[in-house]
Amino acid sequence: MTAFLVVMLALALRVGWILLVPTKPVGDFAMYVESAAHLVKFGSLDSEYIFMPGYVLLLAAVQAVGGGWLACKLVGAVAGSLAAGAVYGIARRLWESRATALVAGLLCALWPAGVAAASVTGTDMPAAALIALGCYFLLRYSPGRPRLAAVLFGAFMGLATYIRAIALPLCALTVFCLRASGLGWKPALRSTAVSCAVAALLLAPWAVRNRLRYGETFVSDSHGGETALVGADPNTDGRYSRSLNRMFHEATGYTILAEPHREADRAALSLARRWMRFDPAFTLGLVLAKAERLLVHERALLYWPLFRAGVLSEPALSLASRWRSAIESVVDSFWLATVAAALAGLGVALARRRWLVLTLMPFMVVLAGLYAVIFADPRYRLPISLLVFPLAAGGLLWLAQTVRDVVRARRVSRAVGWEAGLALGLSIITFVGAPALAWAGSKLREHHRWSVQVCQVNREARLCSWRASPRADDDTPGVRGVWNGVGLAIPTAVPDRTKESAAETELDLPPGDYAIETALDIAPFDASPGIAAGEFSMQVGTDAPGATVSLPSVAQATRQARTLPLRVEAHHGGGTLPLRLRITIPPGAPQPALPGRLWVNEVAVVPLAR
Repeated sequence: MTAFLVVMLALALRVGWILLVPTKPVGDFAMYVESAAHLVKFGSLDSEYIFMPGYVLLLAAVQAVGGGWLACKLVGAVAGSLAAGAVYGIARRLWESRATALVAGLLCALWPAGVAAASVTGTDMPAAALIALGCYFLLRYSPGRPRLAAVLFGAFMGLATYIRAIALPLCALTVFCLRASGLGWKPALRSTAVSCAVAALLLAPWAVRNRLRYGETFVSDSHGGETALVGADPNTDGRYSRSLNRMFHEATGYTILAEPHREADRAALSLARRWMRFDPAFTLGLVLAKAERLLVHERALLYWPLFRAGVLSEPALSLASRWRSAIESVVDSFWLATVAAALAGLGVALARRRWLVLTLMPFMVVLAGLYAVIFADPRYRLPISLLVFPLAAGGLLWLAQTVRDVVRARRVSRAVGWEAGLALGLSIITFVGAPALAWAGSKLREHHRWSVQVCQVNREARLCSWRASPRADDDTPGVRGVWNGVGLAIPTAVPDRTKESAAETELDLPPGDYAIETALDIAPFDASPGIAAGEFSMQVGTDAPGATVSLPSVAQATRQARTLPLRVEAHHGGGTLPLRLRITIPPGAPQPALPGRLWVNEVAVVPLAR
């Protein structure tokens, strides 16, 4: 009965939010609604649809009985309320306490960002609810009926995979829960295999469809490589950009999310792997940045349901904007308090050796790790957040009981002291270590910053990877890139020495004579009037003479709304040809009013006829 009340409370809050806040689906979320409408009208998915089909099937069922946007948004409300029930059940099984289960369920039901996200017509909340329900049934039946637990967990992971493919690897984690429940390694592994087989069996129709559609048998979507490419983009620190779309098309001939899907996805994955290997230190810094983006800032979950352009119309938009700061503070405070309580619960579980409680950690670690390596968006944290609430409830109940016992007995037992020490230690490690890791990741990215642009080599598009060099001036920002250019920061002059910023790339060319052509400008435009000294040079190879222009001449061209052409000729004996760019600022040069970058655009390598 208590679980039912928690579910009803969660449902009421989410339905109330949907009715009070008239949001409009935009971007990918509008695409899901449109794809469902296409399915209802034509009886098949759009030929350009390359995502997992589960959520679209849900929306199509709603639309088939006459439901519109409001009814489609109710899918998220129902999923959020079922998630609250699953959280209640997980906490009840882990802590063997109705009070703890009630606190966990209420945390999920009252979760501000979770309530807001319920109105988004996206895959995240339904997939998160299925993952949480799967974890509940796995924990519920693992002590006495491990095979049933494995079957149910595999079934829910299969259903979750139909919505988000990231759920499929979770099947392999069945073994941890079964082991913590007392099952031996061999039967636990056999049951884990059963779980994986059940998920695969449920996904068989999708595999057959893919075989008929693409001539290949697979159970995932057809854009994983493209997602990884976005997450590996050094020009944006792993964020989506239209510049990447243009660069990918110019270099490969394929278009992201367009036919031929499988070939484009493989080309994107190959390119993403190459970018990840280019500078491992930068890649590590990028992974840390994506982990921070995924896990830290709760307010980012409000972007799609409230603050994304086009989601709200007047007067709701003005009201949300007026209260934005307060809303974000409430959301962030709730999340930070929940994390602190969860760390306390984790410390208590460690101190008491409650291994079953700790089995939630592999699920969270695997989800966070996959997203951090591939691509991270704050809304992807929803299944992780659901698994945090049972830990937080355990921490809150432990704190309440400890305070009560201390007040009554006026002393702290050794066991309670050990639990408190672990809880405090985990909190310190997390709240000090997380910002430290974020800072370290930022330093790694800036120190090893590199960028990519499209270069034309004999009228053929190639991707040129620019590495900042040398790295002596650590206070000078690194290179930046867009699809057709690389930008070097114009250093700030100092009285006693020359300041430099530089970048280099390598071109693999056959023997011959070549001309390297480019065009220069300065951005932002307002920075160009303040450029009064310094020069830019482009050096090809080691023996050829370089070309040099003064920064004031580039600034003058920029002020006239044009670029300044630059050309260098060189003889190349074959193999790798280095191309170096350098800005030098003499000692004591006048300081520009605004910082700027010199952009080297449309690099072209043209063979010369001799």
